[in-house]
Amino acid sequence: MKIIACGPEHFEELINFIVRLNSRDDHHIGFFGEGEADVRATLAESLIPPSEGFFLAYHGDQLAGVFGVDVNPEIGRAWLFGPLIDHTDWQSLADDLYGVCAKIIPAGIHEQDLFCDVRNLNVKLFAERQGFPLRSETAVLTLERANDKHPGNPGHPFSIVDYDPALFGQFEQLHNLLFPKTYFTAQQIVEKLDGTRRLFLALENDSLKGYHFCKVESDARLGYIDFIGVDESSRGHGLGSVLLGTGLDWMLSFPEIDQIHLTVNADNAPALKLYKNFGFVTERVMRGYRKQEIDV
Repeated sequence: MKIIACGPEHFEELINFIVRLNSRDDHHIGFFGEGEADVRATLAESLIPPSEGFFLAYHGDQLAGVFGVDVNPEIGRAWLFGPLIDHTDWQSLADDLYGVCAKIIPAGIHEQDLFCDVRNLNVKLFAERQGFPLRSETAVLTLERANDKHPGNPGHPFSIVDYDPALFGQFEQLHNLLFPKTYFTAQQIVEKLDGTRRLFLALENDSLKGYHFCKVESDARLGYIDFIGVDESSRGHGLGSVLLGTGLDWMLSFPEIDQIHLTVNADNAPALKLYKNFGFVTERVMRGYRKQEIDV
């Protein structure tokens, strides 16, 4: 077995291999999303270029496995894109690929995440052997445009506005409170805002009570809900529904968008009820594993 860095010359082969295997539930890695457009968009946003961050294993001339890594130095976390393997010696090859990937993880990265479909039993065994504790189970929900049932935004005491830099301090405080140590910091969210990414803020008497960060990817014909958060003091008053409906109205204003995707903790019954009332259905249940490295 030969393991090499991807390099630009192998990029299309990497894409084809990922798309083929990731479409299977028993191989699915959540970080890649669904389909070729998602895979390409994900790799295009990687801080570590795929030519450097992905490694390919060949059995003779046949590509047998891939494993990649990307990092976010601001939160000290690495995302492990794999293992994706099409070989009878799955576990041994996964260990070899991981050993190579681990060497390029920069200093200061103290957490490593795996994310796979619950039916991907090979990754489950790999995680147990390599010391990745189970962190959470997450439901992946999808809304088809034709199944959109949201009723619009009823009367409410909140003002829904686009992000204003003057509100950054409040936004950062609420984001850190609701989603501590998540994959995007508040600063990273606001730096991403453009014509395809919106951050809606809910205000009551100039006080931030909730927000919704979402995006569209026209090439993939998809919209994504990254974060919806409501301050504890404002829960139970329909604000989550208002924020969800506002984001959906914007995303579905793009005529090419056919589906909206989101992930939510699989045991978050109130959120699941809200989303299903809007027409979302559960496509997958995912397992997240996280290993923490401690400097000595």
